[in-house]
Amino acid sequence: MSLNARDFTQDGQVMKYMIGMFVQIMNIASYWVVLFSVLIFFSWMLLRLTLQEFIHGSAYWLIKWFIMPLSKLSGGTSKNGWTFHFERPNGEVVAFKHTALQVMNDPYFVLMGQHVKDTAFYGWGIAAFSFVAAIMAITWFLGNKGAKQRESELTGGRILATSPAVVNRLLRKAGVMSPLSICGLHILKDSEMQNFGLHGTVGSGKSTALNDLLRQLRERGDRVIVYDKGNNFIPTFYRQDKDLILNPFDARCAPWDLWEECRTVGEFENFATSLLPDSSGSSDPFWVLSARSLFVATARRMAREKNRSIGELLKKLMSISLADLRQFLEGTDAANLVDGSIEKTAMTIRTILTTYVRSLRYLQGLDQGGRRPFNIRDWLHTEDASGDNPWIFISSDGQNHNALKPLLSAWLYMTMSGILGLKADRNRRIWIFLDELPSLHKLPILPDFCAEGRKFGGCTVAGLQNFPQLEETYGTNAAKSIWDLLNTRVFYRAPNGSIADWVQKEIGEQRHKKFKDQYSYGIDIIRDGVQFSKDEVNEFLVSYSDVQSLNDLECYITLPGEWPVVRMKLTWRAYREIAEGRIPRDVEDVFDPDIEATLAGETSDNQAGQIVGKLFGDAAAAATAADEQGADSAEAAAGTQSAAAPAESATTPAETASAQSAPDEKGGRVTALPPPVADPTRAPAADSPAPAPVSERETERPLQVMDVVKHKHADFGLDRN
Repeated sequence: MSLNARDFTQDGQVMKYMIGMFVQIMNIASYWVVLFSVLIFFSWMLLRLTLQEFIHGSAYWLIKWFIMPLSKLSGGTSKNGWTFHFERPNGEVVAFKHTALQVMNDPYFVLMGQHVKDTAFYGWGIAAFSFVAAIMAITWFLGNKGAKQRESELTGGRILATSPAVVNRLLRKAGVMSPLSICGLHILKDSEMQNFGLHGTVGSGKSTALNDLLRQLRERGDRVIVYDKGNNFIPTFYRQDKDLILNPFDARCAPWDLWEECRTVGEFENFATSLLPDSSGSSDPFWVLSARSLFVATARRMAREKNRSIGELLKKLMSISLADLRQFLEGTDAANLVDGSIEKTAMTIRTILTTYVRSLRYLQGLDQGGRRPFNIRDWLHTEDASGDNPWIFISSDGQNHNALKPLLSAWLYMTMSGILGLKADRNRRIWIFLDELPSLHKLPILPDFCAEGRKFGGCTVAGLQNFPQLEETYGTNAAKSIWDLLNTRVFYRAPNGSIADWVQKEIGEQRHKKFKDQYSYGIDIIRDGVQFSKDEVNEFLVSYSDVQSLNDLECYITLPGEWPVVRMKLTWRAYREIAEGRIPRDVEDVFDPDIEATLAGETSDNQAGQIVGKLFGDAAAAATAADEQGADSAEAAAGTQSAAAPAESATTPAETASAQSAPDEKGGRVTALPPPVADPTRAPAADSPAPAPVSERETERPLQVMDVVKHKHADFGLDRN
């Protein structure tokens, strides 16, 4: 309640103006409606009565209501008569004269009077109905016109719908409705090959939409690869003895074989590209490229051996001496990378390689038990004619995810590469579900797969909690490119203001002419008035606060093209669990002791962490307290060695190499690489003189890549023979 005089005056003036205008409009409308009703009445009378019946019946009522009462008031009866004309059936007109009393007593006039009365009664009823109907029609018409004038006129942009039924009806009418739907909202026909993107914070409902889509794909019999971080989809959709699991920490893991998967140079290089991701920042790409080349050459050379296995591959990559590895790679360009003259460089490359290929050691032992080796390549080329196709679940859990991340990324990379290598067929459907996409290493092939996969039947469903996660992994431009290729999008709640602002921009704008009215009033009535206009403006379809305030399971869904944006409330559905999320597998029982000893040595002196941290910048965050303690021990050992005589020192050659291996950093580059580890077969005799220390000039000179190795070919992995 406001007692402000200004508010009272303003509202009073506006109300006076509005009431005056309303009365004015109603006066005009009533005048014409009354005329219309009278016209209706007399039209009805003329349609139901002849002119003779109307005159004689009206005369009867005129005499009864007016003449007779006046005669009684005057004290006498009128003896004057009236002349009437009557037309006979043969057309003859007869004139006769009746007094008022005769008219009142004549049965003919009584009958005509009753006939006119009955006709007039229905006539007045029709006229009254016409009056009310006309008033209502005018009110509705003027009100509707006024409402339309006040409405914003849509001139472009997107439309917001609050019900999926509206969009489904439009899609059905246009003949482009797909049988697939997102919790009731059907998508465009064949638009699944234009990919899906789900964006929303934790617990907002992404899994509900994914489960619903997976349920439909199971019914259709499509082939599906599910990246299942957290083992969320296996309990619901995994079928024992039919579907496949790729997770070395799960006892049901398929016996995946590297050499069955990779049969050409390009396939080995693709696997290495995903297993060893690109360095971040301004780090020199030489190191990771060299590590990839060393892996490719070693794996390809092992393909010729009968006793090839992941364990043997890891031994050659991680534990055998550089001399033995150089001998094994003799004849390949990668042999230059482990040349004896650049042992420091070779050790650095090998350390980087060890950091990422260590995830392969969890694959040891999967080939035991006589099971047939599995590879994704053959799975892609095999389709069940009956539609009962097996699915692949590439899974991990929070405890072991970081250890498996390189391997998981490599499997998905090979899957996408394999799909792009199929014969073009747009009737084929192979789905890749990438929930929590940023939790993987960068997949360089992902932008190309999203862009070109539709030719081969590839369908990508990517889920992420927020867009900055994708930018962190892929970079700003690549992340925007990937998101731009996800045409069907589902936006859930985004609590952060900047992210919600990004979402409102992604949902789009609406361009319309916005109604604007302005009142004016004053003491003089001539000042009273109202003006209205329409200004063309662009407004976001939803505000960022709308995105922030979405409840769980509420979302905005955008379809590719001109179709309306839909705000939906998804329905949570309970699914029956048909399998365990993970059946633990004891991987330590199959570890190779030599490989584990090598890794244990690197962990104790923090060699891998220091080198990779210098080159890639991400090892420092992952270093553990044990690594730091090992580094301190190595520094203490180095100080003891420099102070004591060689003959009196108890330091072993391995400890000496470890103490000297911590590289210096200058400008983001490695300025001092670890010295080579002494080969036990070449150990000097007890009475041999101590080796000369590394010169200060050699230690401080920044490493130049072209000083390290000269390559004759761009591809390190190709055999010379």
